[in-house]
Amino acid sequence: MTKEKINNKDVWKFDSHFGFNRSWWNYYSDYKKVVDIITNGIKNREYLIDEVSLPLLFLIRHSLELGFKTNILEFQKINPEISRIRLKGITYHSLENLFNKLIEHLDCLKNKCKMRNEFLTQTDGYIKKLTPLKNKLNNLDRWSTNFRYPVDTDGNHNFALEASENIAEIIDLFNDIQPLLLYTVDVLIDAGIIEG
Repeated sequence: MTKEKINNKDVWKFDSHFGFNRSWWNYYSDYKKVVDIITNGIKNREYLIDEVSLPLLFLIRHSLELGFKTNILEFQKINPEISRIRLKGITYHSLENLFNKLIEHLDCLKNKCKMRNEFLTQTDGYIKKLTPLKNKLNNLDRWSTNFRYPVDTDGNHNFALEASENIAEIIDLFNDIQPLLLYTVDVLIDAGIIEG
């Protein structure tokens, strides 16, 4: 199906000032917004799931990776005793490694800082939801390639012909853990633990 060219009077709407996106938070929120747009499009029957599932799963996985990195980079400022994440190499994209580093930082913060029980209870609840989300995405796409390419580096298909998954649970878990990724640093700033 051929789409119409963008009308000249609408061209200005496509002026993207992506150079202004200077922070990990900008990237995270932009990817998260597109996840929401596609998810709503599926709910409203604008898209069929099989037309958008791989890009949607990639965006969810990449958003989660960005959310982990964003928080870890903030936590590194107050937890210098924990080894820093590397911003290169294949493990840089490992949800498992990033998740473990996030947990290491959160555990360190719990031991170092006096935090309200409510915050600790909520954080533990989010981690319980984050674990199956991380596991599901890790099982489908360990190194952030399967959702992007049809074959691996040896030319083998990334998914078997009969592979399928209802991704509603992945989407729901992703939405459920947003407060952990979006607001933990803000709570720590409000508590005076991290400088804002």
